[in-house]
Amino acid sequence: MKVVAIFASGTGGHVYPAYTMAQVYINLGYKVLWIGTKNGLENKVIDNSSVILEHISSQGIRGKSLLKKFLGLLNFIKSIYESYKLIKKYKPSLSFGFGGYVSVGPSIASYLLSVPLMVHEQNAVVGTANRINYYFAKRIYETFPLSFKKNNIKIIHTGNPVRPSFDKVSNPEYKYNDSNTSINILVMGGSQGAAFLNNTMPFAFSHFHNTNVSIKHISGPNHAGSVKNKYLKYSIDSTVITYSNSIDKLYDWADLVICRAGSTSISELAKIGRAVILVPFPYATDNHQFFNANYLAKNSAAILLEEKVEFIENFITTVNIILNDQKRLYMLSKNIQDIFPLNTISLITEDSLKFIK
Repeated sequence: MKVVAIFASGTGGHVYPAYTMAQVYINLGYKVLWIGTKNGLENKVIDNSSVILEHISSQGIRGKSLLKKFLGLLNFIKSIYESYKLIKKYKPSLSFGFGGYVSVGPSIASYLLSVPLMVHEQNAVVGTANRINYYFAKRIYETFPLSFKKNNIKIIHTGNPVRPSFDKVSNPEYKYNDSNTSINILVMGGSQGAAFLNNTMPFAFSHFHNTNVSIKHISGPNHAGSVKNKYLKYSIDSTVITYSNSIDKLYDWADLVICRAGSTSISELAKIGRAVILVPFPYATDNHQFFNANYLAKNSAAILLEEKVEFIENFITTVNIILNDQKRLYMLSKNIQDIFPLNTISLITEDSLKFIK
């Protein structure tokens, strides 16, 4: 049986698109060799007997102490050797890296063993790993156009692969119509929650008459109690959730989403068409969340509110404008649907298979 090798680890931003593509290749009859790390999210997410999960020694270097940089460099060299052995053992017909430090060693090993390498970049600013991987790849798939600041036949603007379950979410034409008298607002800060949103949103919502507003807030683990108490303090009726495995159902419920500007969340919202207020995490590497959000804001596909002192004032002004404006919500939901190619998975699949001998 032919094998496709996938390199992804760490956060959901790398792992979820990679797992979506892994399942596509499995459905086409391939086995998947997944090269990750012992502590990565992939160990919790992967649930498919057709995936062979292997671990290598790899860790980040940027922003670390001198000692950790030295240890990281040693692990990087070790990861090339470990990856070389794995790729030689399983003989994949194709390799596919999704960025992050774990992907560099296997990408170099694939190049040395003449295995065609595909690379996917999730963000508007290219990470260090993919800046390196670019030189070993046969093809680059970009979520945001011109993230590599290059325009050549090696690079294709595809968008970010999103799980097929989102195809069942109600479309904007159904969600936004003039007969709606209430608005459902979903606040989410990713799988770990967002301290800034947890701390500020209850107070921000206290400035609105909540008769026609329903709120669901994903707080992240260990924060639900304190967030719920904040809403109770302001007599706001809300549902606080630590984490959800059914985010598609929450998207189906929501009219407006307030969230960070990670590529996965943005891509999911673009797939289904939802009005969104993006609050970029200001300490993300290379400030990539701001650039993700800014790209959408410049194309009238989302509202960008930065995490600053005047955030609550700006939030109140913004929400007051759109609260009873179904046409504005609908416009945002349609514009975000146009921001990325609609056929991301088929674009990537059909193109990548051309490189299999």
